[in-house]
Amino acid sequence: MTISPASLRPWSDLLPELLGHVIAHLPFPADRARLRVVCRGWHSAARHHVSQLPWLVLPDGSFVTVGDGGTYFHRRTAIPGLPEDATCVGSTDGWLALDRTDQAHRRTTIQDMYYSGAFREPSRDVKHAHAYLLHNPFSGATVPLPELDAVAGVVSEVFEVRKVLMRSPSSAPGDDVIAFMTSSTRCNIILCRPGKGTFVLPDFAVHDVEFLGDWLYGITPGEDLLAFRVAEDGDGKPTVTEFKRVIKHPLADDGEVREQDGEPYEANNYIMTTSKIVRSRGGELLMVRRQTQVPPFSSSYTLEVEVFKADLDAGEWVLSADDGLAEDEALFLSRSFCRSTHVYGDIKAGFIYFDDTDEVFDTRCRTCRPFRLPPQSHLFSSSCRLTWIFPPELVV
Repeated sequence: MTISPASLRPWSDLLPELLGHVIAHLPFPADRARLRVVCRGWHSAARHHVSQLPWLVLPDGSFVTVGDGGTYFHRRTAIPGLPEDATCVGSTDGWLALDRTDQAHRRTTIQDMYYSGAFREPSRDVKHAHAYLLHNPFSGATVPLPELDAVAGVVSEVFEVRKVLMRSPSSAPGDDVIAFMTSSTRCNIILCRPGKGTFVLPDFAVHDVEFLGDWLYGITPGEDLLAFRVAEDGDGKPTVTEFKRVIKHPLADDGEVREQDGEPYEANNYIMTTSKIVRSRGGELLMVRRQTQVPPFSSSYTLEVEVFKADLDAGEWVLSADDGLAEDEALFLSRSFCRSTHVYGDIKAGFIYFDDTDEVFDTRCRTCRPFRLPPQSHLFSSSCRLTWIFPPELVV
């Protein structure tokens, strides 16, 4: 059977439903920009089908994109340009923090470890060499961090970089200070400026950090709030010129708060209590306290979420009378990432998005809504950290 060229319909007549499937498999903004300029019909379809929720990046460097209603289109799609020996340990303002090492268990799923017979817990007595770098998956730029390598380049298997944070989101990584929070008592917080050097803060029991201007704030398992004034010396090397305890919280004295995998938890009833800090869009410091039920043989779920504001003058956490968020604000939280964002695309106002349960918390009505996580996220060990990363906003 011969098909006449005259009988072929142009690509511009592709059904919107089929075009939607094509768009769903083009997660990179540059690819979607090229699709939009094909014709008016495709530009209109891109406006209708585009999802603007952030990506969820797994430790092995793969990622998933999220559609409306929590539908994940991509499963374990590798980010181009990442070295094979790279483990994603966090993200900050469009940059992925990568750890290049032969310590592969953190980027390997539990399922794969069982099948290969390589499953074991990390050992404090075994050390590995590490080299750290920042990588922007949207521009392809890479920034090595040899100054960080000098501090944490050879460490035991239990060592973790738990959070990475740039002081100035608008700056390039080499132009300002980057904070690395770790699991080590020797270097709880490492301040690094590429090309200039590092400053190491010892064990303050800090399990989450956030910048507000020149101050780096850290929260402890007892919900104490510590503040470090960050500056640079004459050579541009980062330093801390002032330290103070801003909030002394009653939880610090009750003796019941313990720590597991860097997070505070209650010892009974399988309840995990996490406290994360995040800078609001209005420039306030928020603490999100979340209680999660962690049954031994079923999926975890959220019991309660409370949002507090730091009253730095009174030295106390103040429970928000309302939902604690601005009218057009949402939060994205994981163990290695916290960010407040304005509402755009598919992001819903007043929602708090988590990375570890199949739900999102609606602060307006104080209930959880279904939000399906990718199956691969549950295959990694509990010590592995997932992270969100925000692609550039699309203009359609």
